Amino acid sequence: MKKYSRSITRAVARIGDDVRTARIRRRLSQKDLAMNMGVSIGTVQRIEAGDTGVSLGNIAVAFLALNCLSKLENVLAPSADEIGATMDRVHLPQRVRSRKRPVNVKQNPSLDESGVISF
Repeated sequence: MKKYSRSITRAVARIGDDVRTARIRRRLSQKDLAMNMGVSIGTVQRIEAGDTGVSLGNIAVAFLALNCLSKLENVLAPSADEIGATMDRVHLPQRVRSRKRPVNVKQNPSLDESGVISF
């Protein structure tokens, strides 16, 4: 079994605790949640125990069964990515110049080649 860092182990354990809390608040037993997810009770127990070997798919199914899938979908949403937004601001150009027009562009697109205005 692969050994993960403490921060990863803690994060997965926190997700497991949160799944357990959400299950209990919804008055579901582990058996009920397992049935709703279509998995074994052992899988639910492993999720709640913070087992790092549980697939992301099973965690997603647990979120779906607990009606919380949108929270998982928004974990790294660009709108919530403060680090990415900060990095974008740091790398913004100092100034923006307008682009030069290509030489062969028509100046008035409403005129055809004969000089007649078309509608």
